Amino acid sequence: MTSSFPSDGNVASAYAEIWGPVYWGFCATLVLCGVSTLQGYHYFTRYNDKQFIRFLAGFILLLDFVSMALICQSAYYYMIPHYGSLAPLNAVTGELSAECLISAIITFISQMYFVYQLQIVGSQTRVASLMSFTTGLLGVVSLAGGIGCAAVMFIHPQSIFMDRNRSFIILAGINKAFGAGADVVATIAMCMFLKSADTGISGTSSLLRSLMHLVINRGLLVTFGQTLMFILFFTSTARLYWVAVHINTTKLYVNTFFAMLNARTSGQDAYSPHFSVGGFSSGRAETVVQRESSQEIEKFSELNSHNFGLDAIKVTTTSTVIEM
Repeated sequence: MTSSFPSDGNVASAYAEIWGPVYWGFCATLVLCGVSTLQGYHYFTRYNDKQFIRFLAGFILLLDFVSMALICQSAYYYMIPHYGSLAPLNAVTGELSAECLISAIITFISQMYFVYQLQIVGSQTRVASLMSFTTGLLGVVSLAGGIGCAAVMFIHPQSIFMDRNRSFIILAGINKAFGAGADVVATIAMCMFLKSADTGISGTSSLLRSLMHLVINRGLLVTFGQTLMFILFFTSTARLYWVAVHINTTKLYVNTFFAMLNARTSGQDAYSPHFSVGGFSSGRAETVVQRESSQEIEKFSELNSHNFGLDAIKVTTTSTVIEM
């Protein structure tokens, strides 16, 4: 598939038309990287989760920093030393190729963590297992497409921006399409399980609705990024709009990952009239809720890997036990 960039006539105008969207996308990436840094600081200074979760969060944050450094280097290469020249369009930089690989890894980690949460919330039911398997399968295929894209970019750097390599087109389509599919399935599944966990008790129902809104917003953001990237990649072959969206989609996954981890504090504060939080012991918080009708509910929050925004919740009534 061939795309023709304007190279004759007003070169300066053509240069601005091509790289303008990438520049503004780069500015947005800087802002999102700052937000993810702040969220990472907030998480590591306020929560003492299991080492596995802390390691995972630190690894994603590290990858985000490396990704940002590679994007900065690529932006410098195309816009500073070669300012006003369209020659660099003949090849993609090795830094941008490496960033593509890192993007696929971050997306995969975020999606697989969501799969893990599906298993926790779904309580190992057949439907939960099916949903988790589907999300995991779509995520693995998306990761394979992303790795393939990076490999093609390294092997055929001259066939990415202009005369696109056919393999690159196919693999990029697989990466984005299956990635969006995984996010859609995961979001629907999580909302289904949260809905089924509603006991009808006002405090619990409000908490679950808050969690559902958080999950839906996360799903909408990342799915929108993947879908927009997919559309622009195939419709704007003579422009680099897709590059601007690509470098920001990665940041959306990082920010939504930390947003769900950090939502625990806001969630507890929001429902403080309903929940009275007791002391902490060995990393566990026990919450006791008294309802006006004298029905007692015990809510145990465990600050470990069993959270998907708020703490893992175990709600016990006289007739129902729900584990999240």
